Amino acid sequence: MHQRLTELIRWVGFSRILASAFGVIVMVVGVWWVVRVPPPPPESTIPFASSTIAASSVGTDSVAIPAMPVSRITVYVSGEVAKPGVYVLLPTARMIDAVQAAGGATSAADLVVVNLAAPLVDAAQVFIPRIGSTPRVKLPRPHAGINLPTAGTAVVGAVGGTSATAVPGIVDLNSASLSDLDSLPGVGPSTAQAIIDYRVANGPYASVDDLLNVRGIGPSKLAAMRARVRV
Repeated sequence: MHQRLTELIRWVGFSRILASAFGVIVMVVGVWWVVRVPPPPPESTIPFASSTIAASSVGTDSVAIPAMPVSRITVYVSGEVAKPGVYVLLPTARMIDAVQAAGGATSAADLVVVNLAAPLVDAAQVFIPRIGSTPRVKLPRPHAGINLPTAGTAVVGAVGGTSATAVPGIVDLNSASLSDLDSLPGVGPSTAQAIIDYRVANGPYASVDDLLNVRGIGPSKLAAMRARVRV
């Protein structure tokens, strides 16, 4: 009897120890649950596509607009260049950029009469003449430093609609624009365009008499304009 009582006391003591240990574990788990860092919300893990926008301000309001792509210009490079053809350039390109895009100037190119710093415009034609084919205009001696272009000064081998007449009243067949040719005696817009088309298809004119090969020009019309044209 005494032995059973002793075992009962021991079991009660062991049970109290187990109960105390379980209570401590429950308390520790409860404290951890209270102070733990909550997980991020599900929406924070959803990937989103990024986009590039540019903000422009009008007054005090700021408006976000999509970034615009860089535009391009298309020019036709012909004459004394390695690879004549049509090239797409940046809108800030200069004449030198067009020449370099066409493989550079040939050894026969007369770059003295061409302003390589001139800006380009879309749909322009850049023509590089051969040495000796274009008279060199006598210009005032440049000043030291930067010389700005003079308003109203014609540029030989210029681009597009810019006048390519080197001598007042005389039109260079190899660099003249449509408006230059249209000003000739007996030449209208269609004949002027035919003169340019022949130049594009066959290369620069070797002589004024080559105009007889152009559609719409005969001996009488050539005689009327001969004093106003040259190559």
